[in-house]
Amino acid sequence: MTALEALHGCWAGEEEVFATAWTPAGRARAELVLAGGPGDALIVDYSETRADGSMTGHGVVREDGWWWFDSYGFVPASPGTATWNAGELVLERRSERGRNVMILASDGERLTMRLFAASGDGELEPLVAGEYRRSSSS
Repeated sequence: MTALEALHGCWAGEEEVFATAWTPAGRARAELVLAGGPGDALIVDYSETRADGSMTGHGVVREDGWWWFDSYGFVPASPGTATWNAGELVLERRSERGRNVMILASDGERLTMRLFAASGDGELEPLVAGEYRRSSSS
């Protein structure tokens, strides 16, 4: 089993959402479906629901990079990087708007996700921190 395959599954849980230009601070409920794709890729389908709205996203992760598309409409101009650091999958991408880092880790029964962003060359700031458990939904 590859490290990416160890993340496969349906996950559901709670998130802390930090205030950003796109959303106010608050709590959210989210589901992630992480599945295998062509060429050993990890396919990520994400759905977040908050009291004031929702957001969906779709990602493709390969050992050599990652792509992310979401309902906010920001289309990646080029792939980001995908690296492993101390058992965590670190996904980083840059654009003219700044830098975004997503960190995923799993112990097999629990998945954590931390998402950070920075405008331009600024310091990374937290966007979302979530903890999810395996779920039977898809």
